Amino acid sequence: MGIKICSSFEFPVSLVKLYLYCPRIPYFVLFMGAKERTTELMRAGREEHEKRVKSWKKRGWNTGVLLHSKKYGIYGRVDAFWKEENGYVVYEFKYSEYDKRSFKMHVYQAAAYALLVEENFGRVIRLVLEYRDRKVEVPFSRGIRNYVVSIINKIHKMDSLTYRVDRRKCGDCGYRHLCNDLTL
Repeated sequence: MGIKICSSFEFPVSLVKLYLYCPRIPYFVLFMGAKERTTELMRAGREEHEKRVKSWKKRGWNTGVLLHSKKYGIYGRVDAFWKEENGYVVYEFKYSEYDKRSFKMHVYQAAAYALLVEENFGRVIRLVLEYRDRKVEVPFSRGIRNYVVSIINKIHKMDSLTYRVDRRKCGDCGYRHLCNDLTL
C-alpha cells in the first residue's frame, strides 16, 4: 500500500515544515516567488550550524549533502546522516529550544530528508533532532513515512490559496503581509 506521488515539479524539503506551520506558505513560495525575511535568530542559527557541521564531519558523518528525489519531487541539503548496522540515521539540527508545537514540523521535515537518503543511499531507521536544550530520537516508522508523503503530495497538488489559516500563528509569520494583501 503506497501513496501515489504527483511530482510534476521539484520543491525544497523546507516547504514540508512550512506547510505544517501554514499550508498557504508553500503556495506563496512556489507560485508567487515569495522569500522569507532573514532574522537575527536565523543568522545566528546558520553560524552555529556551520560549527556543528565541522564537528560532525570530524566524526565521519555525511554532512550538507544536496540530494534530489525523482520519486517524490523534492530536494534538500541534509544536515547529517550516517550508516549503522541496520540502516541510516538522519540528523537534523535546530537552533532553538525544544517546543512541543514545533517538534511535529521538525520531525516531518527530517522525515522528508530521510526519504531523500533512502532513495539515494538505502534504508533509514531513525531520525535524530537536536535542539539547543535536548536531543530527540524517533524511529522512521511507516506512519511517519506515509504522513510526510501525503504532505508532499498535497504540496504538489496545490493550485490555490483555499487553505484554512490558524490565525494564532499569523503574528509570527514571515509571510503575513501576503495573506493580508490577499485574504485572511
